[in-house]
Amino acid sequence: MDNIITDRAKIDDILTRGVHDLITKEELTKLLTGGKRLHLKLGTDVTGPQLHLGHTVVQRKIRDFQELGHKVTLIIGDFTTLVGDHSDKVDMRKETSAAQIKKDEETYKEQFFKTVIEEQTEIKHNSDWLKDLNFNDIIGLAKQFTISQMMDRETFRMRFDAKNPIGLDEFLYPLMQGYDSIALNCDIEFGGTDQTFNLLAGRKLMGSVGQTPQIAFITKLLTGSDGRPMGKSLKNFIPVTGNAEDMYGMIMSIVDEVIGEYFELVTRVPMNEVHEMETAMKNGENPMTFKKILAKEVVTFYHGKEKARTAQEYFEKTVQRGEIPISSVDVRVNGSTTVLGLSAIVSPTLSAAQRKRIIIQRGFEHNGTKITDPNAKIEAKPGDTIKLGKRGFGRVS
Repeated sequence: MDNIITDRAKIDDILTRGVHDLITKEELTKLLTGGKRLHLKLGTDVTGPQLHLGHTVVQRKIRDFQELGHKVTLIIGDFTTLVGDHSDKVDMRKETSAAQIKKDEETYKEQFFKTVIEEQTEIKHNSDWLKDLNFNDIIGLAKQFTISQMMDRETFRMRFDAKNPIGLDEFLYPLMQGYDSIALNCDIEFGGTDQTFNLLAGRKLMGSVGQTPQIAFITKLLTGSDGRPMGKSLKNFIPVTGNAEDMYGMIMSIVDEVIGEYFELVTRVPMNEVHEMETAMKNGENPMTFKKILAKEVVTFYHGKEKARTAQEYFEKTVQRGEIPISSVDVRVNGSTTVLGLSAIVSPTLSAAQRKRIIIQRGFEHNGTKITDPNAKIEAKPGDTIKLGKRGFGRVS
């Protein structure tokens, strides 16, 4: 993209939708309307093999800037992950080895480019500059902050008051992320509300070496399916790697109260339409109507219109009408077998413990009859239907 778009209406939407804070909005508005190609950066630590919709909130925002013509550097935090960001943690984070980081990173780029435009993105690793710092460099960075500033952070204060340990290395993380800003000298850095301190640390360190401090673009955080902040540790996340049917079904399972929030943060449905839907729900319209629109929007973005359409049909058949889908597993058994054995055939990707839990919680059906004993014997005959949870289906042949 050669031209820089300076349309004021588009810029105003980008600077308000899903935005928690801008430091500062005046600076950024001036830059965006000035026609200069801006350099954006986003850092991501390798904390596991999966990215989820919560991560895509800031990624969609970066894509908005790319569509205006600006460029992005994605920093893979292979070095910072060794310490771990404790901005949103109430205990010491489990250490991650360099080997595990390298293994998990393999899928990060592919997942990142499901949301962000690859052609306008450069990938860098912060080990390229952080590993070369000496002890004098670290002391110089540390002099820019006080212990009281670190302890003002809510999670550190909670742990201190509860007499839980805080590692000295944890205080180094904002310095490391801040030095990323010095190394790249970008115009804008992005992060969620949990990253506010780290983003401000970058501004402070850039100023200390004579650079123009970056603008801190702080987005809202996405709520998980259960009403708590979305996170892998809470197991309430929706992975971007999920197939269309799973992604659609997971979005349909979110609590009604966050439908408007999801529209704002993970779609680009115009906000006036979102407000109209929110008003309709307040006036008594069924939230499921709008949740279906939401699910189809998100699945279309990640999987295309056709897969979104079939995912909706699959959901309506299997969940709303309780039908066995055409794509159900062909179950072949000889004589009697156990409920647990049948469950393994229709849901082979689930562990035995997961399948047992679903069965005990009344999630297994044989010809429409619920069975809660995993070890119960079943004489399966051709034509019998098997169902495990919301997405495991089979028909005995």
